[in-house]
Amino acid sequence: MSNPQPIESRQSVLLEVARRLSSTHNLVELVDHILKRSREVMDCEVCSILLPDGPSEDLLIRSTLDPINAMEVRVPKGKGIAGDVYATKKVVNIEDALTDPRHFRPAADKSDLVTRAMVTIPLLDGERCLGVMQAINPNHGAGFTAQDVEMFETFGSLIAVTLMRLESQKKAIVEAETRQQLSLATEIQNSFLPAPQVRLGDIAVESFYEPASEVGGDFFFWHQIDDGKILLGVGDVCGKGLPAALDMARGTTLIASTAHLCVSMNLADWMATLNQRLCGVMKAGRFIAINAMLVCPKTRRVHLCCAGLPGAQVFDGKTWKEVPAPGNAPLGISCAARYREHALPLSSGRHWMLFTDGILEVQNSTGEYFEDQAFAAALQKADGGDDFLKHIVEQWRAFAQGSSYQDDATVLTITDHTPPPPADLALTCQPDSLRLVREFIETWAAWHGLRDEFTGLLVLGCDEVMSNICKYAYCSTSSERPACCRIESDADAVRILIEHHGEGITNEDFQKLVAPPSTGQRIGGLGLHVISEIFDRTDFRRDEGKSVIELVKSLSAASPG
Repeated sequence: MSNPQPIESRQSVLLEVARRLSSTHNLVELVDHILKRSREVMDCEVCSILLPDGPSEDLLIRSTLDPINAMEVRVPKGKGIAGDVYATKKVVNIEDALTDPRHFRPAADKSDLVTRAMVTIPLLDGERCLGVMQAINPNHGAGFTAQDVEMFETFGSLIAVTLMRLESQKKAIVEAETRQQLSLATEIQNSFLPAPQVRLGDIAVESFYEPASEVGGDFFFWHQIDDGKILLGVGDVCGKGLPAALDMARGTTLIASTAHLCVSMNLADWMATLNQRLCGVMKAGRFIAINAMLVCPKTRRVHLCCAGLPGAQVFDGKTWKEVPAPGNAPLGISCAARYREHALPLSSGRHWMLFTDGILEVQNSTGEYFEDQAFAAALQKADGGDDFLKHIVEQWRAFAQGSSYQDDATVLTITDHTPPPPADLALTCQPDSLRLVREFIETWAAWHGLRDEFTGLLVLGCDEVMSNICKYAYCSTSSERPACCRIESDADAVRILIEHHGEGITNEDFQKLVAPPSTGQRIGGLGLHVISEIFDRTDFRRDEGKSVIELVKSLSAASPG
């Protein structure tokens, strides 16, 4: 036993250690300094500090005995006196550790130390134990006194505070590094997204994108390809965070590399091709939901293919409606999946909207979902102005009222700025003016995306009507032969109104003119029979001194599927 240190000297060391601990920033240096000075504070043969090693909570021993340090001795969770103190958070002071049943002999066997008296204290942060410290074999007696234990606990409280400070600093560094990594990940992810606003000819595209965290799995895309076509849409990768962001990068890259195929294949076939390629790179159990739109400005047609997302919305000039497109399976699940699309005229609405389910699934403070009632109300309040997306987003944020978003949210809007053709044509009934009627109908039908065969029938039928007006409605000496042609449509049919001031016929007259020859009543020519065959409904009447001819044809055969 060496000469005992006076208590005053040990207290002086304790104060010096306290000053040093406040400036230590490295855990290894801290532990080395603790061990070096703890022997002086406790005036003992050996001191050790035992800190938990990761999730296992085994206690890794760092001691003033070099053999133990060299062999990286650890005490399994719950074993030994140290494990008991770590679990119970209570001080243990014993004079003969070798006879204590809790003594962990493998640690003692690693050195020549003969353990006698031992005091073990917990290093506490409130109710949390950060580790334990042990002092072994005092130089000043057979065992550690109550004053020794009090001094050791004081020393331990300083160590605990320092460990907490270093833990907090380490956490702050890790969080800073994480923020930096997430910032870089966000920057990389955003590089896969196109510009949030773009004007492609007469088509304006605008987007809203808000991930639930720094990085997410939602995305939007638009690609202008050959023949003036525009491929665009929104996507939602299953999951969140970095894994979803990586799948998002795969998806947008494959979309960009295959977009050109939409020149020669329909949208459903393109979606099937994209699905097969994603099945080859996606991990099992992961998938991407996509709602894609192919806009063909030349033919004025829109093709929609929805795979696992809410249907598109269209504003028809009066209200927002969901497009009744067929549902399809998300991409990346099965290579054998088949996809269907829905085609309709671009003129079905000036505004179109695609969105992910994060828009609908946001909740307010009362637990209501946005899709319950607020979504429909927000759409109807967006009255079709060019800032309707801004209005919908404002309504969405106001509904959430600061609630944290559970899912990424994305909206892509398409606005058609193509000026519509005139719906009225005033003319003079002369044979050479029939060309104007044909051009008028063809221009109107093309803007509304009607197929050529259907348009040809409209032109043929109206041509026959106008020819008969020129021949029979006005007398040969009439110099003023005014007429007006107006065309309109709804979701079911095309309606053409032709007005003139000449002599008109009634519906009864028309029925006689087109009666079958076998009845002996038919007095009209083939042209009138063509009119009756082309149009689903005809009406001949007088209205406020004018002759009015109403021609109606169903749109059921106007558009390819």
